Amino acid sequence: MPDIGQMDKRERNREVIKMVYYIVGAILLLWFLGGLSRRLRRRNKVIHIVEDNCTGCKCCTKRCHRQVLDLAGDETGKHVVVKHPDKCTACGDCVKACKFNALELLERINNI
Repeated sequence: MPDIGQMDKRERNREVIKMVYYIVGAILLLWFLGGLSRRLRRRNKVIHIVEDNCTGCKCCTKRCHRQVLDLAGDETGKHVVVKHPDKCTACGDCVKACKFNALELLERINNI
């Protein structure tokens, strides 16, 4: 890169624009790769329900944007969480919303 102090105004502007393009490109690349790695990590997670802790308060179902979680009654009358794992992105919003520690994000175990 040439010395900016010895260039005329037009050349300096070109060099500055070129540097801005490189910086913006690097930022966009880091942003894209960061999002990609988060999506790949989420594929390896699955929601686990601790049924003994679930009170049926519906905090998790209200927080889930993809409607993965639902409530259903069992034979004891207590509500348990029923999940639709195909829709889950493992974002963790439901885990954060649960005040009773009834939800966990665990590593997915692949059956071979």
